[in-house]
Amino acid sequence: MTSDDLLARARRLETDALVQIHNTYYPELYRYVRFRLEDAQVCEDITAEVFLRLLDALDKGRGPNQKLRGWLFGTASNLVNDHLRQRYAQKIEPNSVDEIVMISDDNPEGEFDENSQKGRVRQAILGLTADQQHVLALRFSEERSLQETADIMEKSVSAVKALQFRAVAALQRQLSE
Repeated sequence: MTSDDLLARARRLETDALVQIHNTYYPELYRYVRFRLEDAQVCEDITAEVFLRLLDALDKGRGPNQKLRGWLFGTASNLVNDHLRQRYAQKIEPNSVDEIVMISDDNPEGEFDENSQKGRVRQAILGLTADQQHVLALRFSEERSLQETADIMEKSVSAVKALQFRAVAALQRQLSE
């Protein structure tokens, strides 16, 4: 069944089509959101909200007419951006319990160094613009092609290439500081 057929059935609110959309797209949407945010529970909530918004839009006769994947990722990106704006506006301090990293007895120094490096990269990514984070998440976390990324972001392939180049350069600058 093609994506267009699946979307047409979903627009008729056929339960099996909606379940198939959820089962097909949930894992990759979750990975995308997880790439941009640290808190696993928030990532689950945002990913679930994407599907709730899809269902609400379809129920109201709106929603995507084509390019379902692009609509889903666009909605996820908007929800992540909204979450980040709220977090920065409220200046929420991270919960120290959430940041505790379990270190095994085998190589605690190596694991500590690796976790520290991952934390630096995550902080540097959060310092990028929303579009830069979006393109890096799609290209490297989701391993999307340039064309797929362009379709999802509704940009040309050359615009995605330029955005990716600027994002990687900005990330390198932040990590070298």
